[in-house]
Amino acid sequence: MSLIKKILKRLCKSEEGSILTELALSMPLYIGLVTGVVEVGNYLLLNLKVQHTVVSIADLVTRDEEITEAVLTDIFQVVPQIMSPYTTGADSVTIVSSVSQTPDIPATVFWQRSGGGSLVEISDFGVEGELATLPGVITMRDGETVLATEVYYRYEPLIFSFLPPKTIRRVSYFRPRIGALQEIL
Repeated sequence: MSLIKKILKRLCKSEEGSILTELALSMPLYIGLVTGVVEVGNYLLLNLKVQHTVVSIADLVTRDEEITEAVLTDIFQVVPQIMSPYTTGADSVTIVSSVSQTPDIPATVFWQRSGGGSLVEISDFGVEGELATLPGVITMRDGETVLATEVYYRYEPLIFSFLPPKTIRRVSYFRPRIGALQEIL
């Protein structure tokens, strides 16, 4: 027994490797914190990019008195550059809806176009030709148009792949600067 006591006594007095033991015990916590910071930072940056995209697209659409299919196509081609470094393609879509009303027709989606990606999403404002679903804070007068722009982005976590994907949606409402933009030429 004295041999075991001697070995235990010597191990208790020895401090060699104590820093390695502490490091080994704390390293998973540090790695978890760093990866969490990276994941949250990436998610926040993506949210900012999506918000910037929706405002930029809405601004571009409402600049002119009239809009054509070719101009809308060109505007949708800007989306990948605004969203850079995030890829668009199958992960995103931008939907622009022209909502207007006349004395005879309540708020209706006069036209709707999508582009800037191929993600399949349906506008929360309704579909072209049907009554629009607008939030209560949006009021409309006869002959007035509101362009509701939506950007959807399907986010998949970089590191924490065990978390489910999340679709980020951002909306922007603009009134045309000139004209009504009730039709596409």
